[in-house]
Amino acid sequence: MKRVVISLAIITVLSTTLYLGSRKVQTWNQSSVRHAVESEQERWMVDMEALKNEVKELKDELYSETAQETEARKISEIMGTPEGMAPSMDTQGVGSAASEKRLLSFFDYLNKKHPSEIPAQKRFQRGLSRLAASPPEIMENELDTLALFRNIAHLYRALSGKEVRVFRRWLEMEPDAIEAFLPDLYTVMMDGSCPQVVPPDCTRETAIHYATFFLRTLGGRSYLLRRSARYRILTTYYALLVIHEANLSGSNLYGVDILPPLERLQSEIALYKGLSKQRLYLATLEKIGAHYRNR
Repeated sequence: MKRVVISLAIITVLSTTLYLGSRKVQTWNQSSVRHAVESEQERWMVDMEALKNEVKELKDELYSETAQETEARKISEIMGTPEGMAPSMDTQGVGSAASEKRLLSFFDYLNKKHPSEIPAQKRFQRGLSRLAASPPEIMENELDTLALFRNIAHLYRALSGKEVRVFRRWLEMEPDAIEAFLPDLYTVMMDGSCPQVVPPDCTRETAIHYATFFLRTLGGRSYLLRRSARYRILTTYYALLVIHEANLSGSNLYGVDILPPLERLQSEIALYKGLSKQRLYLATLEKIGAHYRNR
């Protein structure tokens, strides 16, 4: 009887040990499997993220190439050159005379495409003269509420209703052409020696004043917020270029700090699709930003 009891005890101990051992092995196996699955899932997630980045880069490249092709066709149409042989619109180092010639071609194009009782060139000059004669207020903290609202509606007050409607039609109908010729307009505005495009009363100081208006004041920023993303980006970009040049020449009269709006614009350009010179804009802003960060 004693031997039977001992045998049963041994069998019970062995059974318990085997059961616990099998459970332990099963737990180890489950843990190993779970760990392997989690590792594989992490690897898949990394691969998926890399694939998403590759797709995004391909999409960005496709958008950029499409925008560049559209701009090239538009320039060829305006300048009268064969399609695919549009002249370079990079005005750096070219000089204001070449920019003025291209802008005159652009005005001729507008006259043919959007005829009006007043030639496009004359209307544009008249608009610039009106804006120069009635500059907006910059020190808004000194204005009363009524004056502040007048500043918000400044462009509509300075220009005639007819001019506003014509300029708006140009903006709506010719976005690619306007983006293509903005570098030329920037060149002649900052040069000040192209009276066929920029009237004598619209000086470099006028450009600095309006750049400050768009970057610094509530009226200027609220105006940009009511525009499309494309024109908001382009206006802010060239306003930053104007203030940067003013800093280099010591004529930033209002002490505008361009780094905060510059960094915001970099993020906006990186996310916006459809700009033909997106990479150029980002590279230029990065160079300007480095100039101020490294001082």
